[in-house]
Amino acid sequence: MNYDEAVAYIHGKYGKGVKSGLDNMNKLLKRLGDPHEGLNYIHVAGTNGKGSTCAFLDSALRRAGYKVGLYTSPYLMRYNERMRVNGKEIPDATVARLTARIAEQVRQMEESGEGFPTVFEIGTALMFLWFAEEKVDWAVVEVGLGGRLDPTNVLTPRVSVITRIGLDHTRVLGDTVQQIAAEKGGIIKAGVPVVVQAQDACVRPVIEAICRKMRAPLHDCGELALKDVRVQARGATFAVNLPAWGEREYFIALCGAHQVDNAVTALAALAALPEDCAIPPDAAKAGLADARWPGRLEWIGNVLLDGAHNPQGARTVEGYVRSCLAGRRVTVVTGVMADKDVQGVVEKLASIADEVLCVEPEHMARAERAEELAARFRESTAVPVRACGSALEALAAAEKSAGEDGVILVCGSLYLVGEVRKLLVERK
Repeated sequence: MNYDEAVAYIHGKYGKGVKSGLDNMNKLLKRLGDPHEGLNYIHVAGTNGKGSTCAFLDSALRRAGYKVGLYTSPYLMRYNERMRVNGKEIPDATVARLTARIAEQVRQMEESGEGFPTVFEIGTALMFLWFAEEKVDWAVVEVGLGGRLDPTNVLTPRVSVITRIGLDHTRVLGDTVQQIAAEKGGIIKAGVPVVVQAQDACVRPVIEAICRKMRAPLHDCGELALKDVRVQARGATFAVNLPAWGEREYFIALCGAHQVDNAVTALAALAALPEDCAIPPDAAKAGLADARWPGRLEWIGNVLLDGAHNPQGARTVEGYVRSCLAGRRVTVVTGVMADKDVQGVVEKLASIADEVLCVEPEHMARAERAEELAARFRESTAVPVRACGSALEALAAAEKSAGEDGVILVCGSLYLVGEVRKLLVERK
């Protein structure tokens, strides 16, 4: 099996596996020698901000001198982006070798009726195998969907992190924020510290109840006082007083006021680590300044890329544009998955757009059709709106619309962001 065959095998499992709680994951890992056991983990769940928080944690731990594995999803341009060690993607040859090993065990499971692993379970097994081979000191692992039944939830972390919770994946996780919070809170383990980002009032009691049941110490970032917060177009500075470290000032290069919340959450998680694995606060500070996270309010020239895929994320983008890009023409290039709250995203983006170009992310059967998305925008705004046949066509049209001084905002789906980012990187 070569690299292309390995990736084709993994992607070929979309829609073919059968989710069975954590049984598939546990059985597959047992066949592979339980590679997930014995590593130090930080486990991160939430609706928005998971990836950025993971990026902050990864960077800080590396600054402290540790060898760090990072597992996130989805990827933007290449499958390998999903797993990294010290910032470097898993090599193609390693993907091929380890996927062949996993595929053989999956084949035996399926033929014996023992289970039918899903695509995400296979990818997670690949991550565990590689991190074990690399003997990482720390693994920062982002939950894929929910938490309680997510394949990553077979691990036992040194600290659990829950970022901002909102309505998303309602068909799977529940129709209310409280139901979704209960699913996200499923990553909480007995006696393991839990760091929770500031939440809506209805979320806190749900998380508190789970922590009491699991006797897990709760660290609520909503109780931390921020000072001197200064958000600029290309970063932010702030001060926060953490009980373990005292008051310190920090700088982050990631854009948007919401990234301050994600950075504080990462700091609180690092400060909550047990004494036997504590990291120096200066390393945390330097790591936050170093952190980068592609596709999240990321600038490439005059193109601003963000994977906002739900109303909460779109609201964040709206706030950034209003506060940091006032007076500049904004041409929005967008594509949205049909199983999301499409109308909620449309309303937020329509309020900041001078022109809207709609496109369907490539090869995504669950994408909202470009013409249907354009019709939604026309009902919400009087600015020019049109549908485009591809990301390349939309980008070319946006460049004409924005001119030299305008901004091209690409958002609505990380899949679309990945397409456009690839075009921009290849051009450079």
